Amino acid sequence: RGHHWLSDEYYYHQCLSSKSIFILTDLRCMLLTYDDVLNHWKVDWSHVYLDIEKIPEVLDAGQGMGITFSAYMDPNRGASKFFKNRRKKNRVIIVPSREETKWLYLEFVKRLEQLH
Repeated sequence: RGHHWLSDEYYYHQCLSSKSIFILTDLRCMLLTYDDVLNHWKVDWSHVYLDIEKIPEVLDAGQGMGITFSAYMDPNRGASKFFKNRRKKNRVIIVPSREETKWLYLEFVKRLEQLH
């Protein structure tokens, strides 16, 4: 039960490793990582779809294929709230297999197109 459980509806997830999961909801995408010390999952980063600048691109990484995209940071979170301009952040998601990358890419783009 995170702080997105009231506003978001789960859509799809992809296990990237034993300690990281990429999740798509109806409003946002997010990367969850497992914290061994506290023994729980936490949101490493999240972006609402409207903050994603353009359609993601597929890249061929050495350890698997990946998806890359740029998104604006939320100006009300972290250090961003002290600056007036919104910073852009590049994100890369490395997926273990080609089939899973294609599936995740299609689902990701479908979510973006529904909201743009």
